[in-house]
Amino acid sequence: MKSRRLLSLILSFILLVSACLPVYAASAFCDCGYSPVVYVSALGSATLYLDAGTENERVIFRPEQEDILKLVGKLAPPAVRFAVDRDYNAFTGSIAAAANELFGPLAMDENGDSSPRISTKLTLPTDPSHGRGRDYYFAYDFRVDPLETAEKLHEFVQHVKVLTGHDKVSMKASSLGGVIVMAYLDKYGTDELDALIFQCCPILGVGVAGDLFTKRVVLNADALVRFGTQVLPEGAAGSLLDILIQTLDFLGVFGAVLGVGDTLVANMKDQLYDELLIPVFGRMPGLWALVPDASYNEAKEIMFAEGASQTLIDRVDYYHCNVQGKADEILNGALDDGVRILILAGYNLQREPYVESYLNNSDGVDDTIYNAPGVICAQIGETLGEGYVQRIDDGHNHLSADGVIDASTCFLPENTWFVKDMLHSTTHAGHKEFYDWFLEGGAGFDVHTDARYPQFLQNDTVNEQLLPLTGNMPEDIRIEDIVRVLFSVLKAVRGAGIM
Repeated sequence: MKSRRLLSLILSFILLVSACLPVYAASAFCDCGYSPVVYVSALGSATLYLDAGTENERVIFRPEQEDILKLVGKLAPPAVRFAVDRDYNAFTGSIAAAANELFGPLAMDENGDSSPRISTKLTLPTDPSHGRGRDYYFAYDFRVDPLETAEKLHEFVQHVKVLTGHDKVSMKASSLGGVIVMAYLDKYGTDELDALIFQCCPILGVGVAGDLFTKRVVLNADALVRFGTQVLPEGAAGSLLDILIQTLDFLGVFGAVLGVGDTLVANMKDQLYDELLIPVFGRMPGLWALVPDASYNEAKEIMFAEGASQTLIDRVDYYHCNVQGKADEILNGALDDGVRILILAGYNLQREPYVESYLNNSDGVDDTIYNAPGVICAQIGETLGEGYVQRIDDGHNHLSADGVIDASTCFLPENTWFVKDMLHSTTHAGHKEFYDWFLEGGAGFDVHTDARYPQFLQNDTVNEQLLPLTGNMPEDIRIEDIVRVLFSVLKAVRGAGIM
């Protein structure tokens, strides 16, 4: 009997060692000089499943096309009824009920925790290959408390370290991924980090999140036109669409449509918040991390009813006060610890045209002032003014050649780059070359290191390049530009009552 037990123990030990051999084989020390890169992805990076592995399994985020079409189909009859009876309460209730069927399963409980029925099916990487052009993709549930996601990121980092044989990793964060990295820095510090890239990351929040959580919904025709034309395709088709949009705008079509929209917002907003937005999205800590400080206290008054869970309040307060509220301290602390940091923010694009902050300069989604923390930035279409003097004189020029940005006040003025006309987290070969330059460089790389990559860059999407921004960037004169200027003049004349 004893010999049989001994044999069983020996066999168990052999099986255990055998199972670990691939991991230990991959974990041999690697001296390639290139820390593996963990790509902390944007919102919506992970598919969310309800009842995964059962016969009732279905995707709840992102919704599949079939589910969207069903939602539209359910809204058609109420829309027809509304056209006849103008019953705003009934119409709003129908919209909320239909949308709840689609998005309702995403709602968190009163403490901001997810249902155990929701999962992501994510697995750990197994390929030890790393180096230029190779990232380890970290996806996550966007709804979850960033501090909880940071724990999973920490586990992911440990796995990648063992897999690749490195004692440090670099992180490249995109959009909401920057929030997760900031939470990671708060919780785990910098001991295992070599370099950090923040690409279009809402380090201090997003204006649209603050506006939506405070019911600051505003529809603006000029912003809508700018928002629509900036994403048109290159070439003849895009030019024709641009001219068509400008013509319709001049004829007042968008103004008329948004006039109807204003009426709908005024009569439906409160009910939609009470029946849909607050119960489904109001208890997601991940979204609360996107609310800027300027809107935070008001948002809590609106989104949290009396008797709201103190657990939830404490969770969202912790991130807001100790991570977002201490971003300057966290980032400068990381830099002092020897972590190389690159913050990249886009600007000169119109942000979402349906919220009060629509004039904030942006990358089309996120505000430049929040993606490049501390920056002074003119509103969209404006400059800081003739004769503007750099706020902080540190011996370096931090004013953009187009007069839009003063980067001298940034939390990290020597480590923050700006790309004019860069659409939110939309990259090309030029960005990849820039990031490789940074990741392969040594200590001390900043906005003064290389003339190819000064603090202010121009996005050249046609040739997939990032070019130094100058005061007289060459531009081809296009027919749609002439039409845009012509209609702008005519609208100004009409607005003055001359025609």
